[in-house]
Amino acid sequence: MLSSCSSRPTGKRQGASSLRYPPDQKAKARKALVQAGARSLKTSGFNGIGVDGLAASAGVTSGAFYSNFPTKEAMLEAVIDAYVGEPFLSDTDSVTVAEGRSLLESLVEDYLSLRHCADAAEGCVMPALSADVSRAKPSVREAFERKMNALAKRIASVLDGEPSDRERRSWSIVCLMVGGIAVSRAMTDDGASSAAAIDAARRTAMSLIDTDWSRRR
Repeated sequence: MLSSCSSRPTGKRQGASSLRYPPDQKAKARKALVQAGARSLKTSGFNGIGVDGLAASAGVTSGAFYSNFPTKEAMLEAVIDAYVGEPFLSDTDSVTVAEGRSLLESLVEDYLSLRHCADAAEGCVMPALSADVSRAKPSVREAFERKMNALAKRIASVLDGEPSDRERRSWSIVCLMVGGIAVSRAMTDDGASSAAAIDAARRTAMSLIDTDWSRRR
């Protein structure tokens, strides 16, 4: 092991090793691109920003972008893989049903809120990018479908009832969450209509998680 760190001359110019990139440089650049790309795509839309803008938002060059993603759609697919259903999928990977249901209730309360409605940049990718995904190539749509199915399956796993009923309620919860935010963001900024839509979606979603929820409110 120590022989690789020998200070003996190798015949190469002194300092040439300083020109080498760290081994994890490309991985770091890709992570930065996906993080910054998600934020930019959520606020500007797929057609609202180009490769140069996406690269600049991540603090890298356009060349670095293309060394990680052959096309802008490839980045969109990476954003979907990284963020759709997260962090709920990761947080509920190894929990009890009761713990998972508690996390789901917290998610719905936080998700269907005016704060989330007003902050697309820091919010969920699903309501922000669903329309762009619907116009994307098949591989992007397949990635989105795969992650959405995983989310619906995970939600169903923390609900009670028969499997078919849990699946129905799970998809209803997902649609209420994504649709509630998408519709609310499309309204004017006076707040009244958006608040009413979000409140209705949240109450309905919570009642699908726990049938006794509405009685306790």
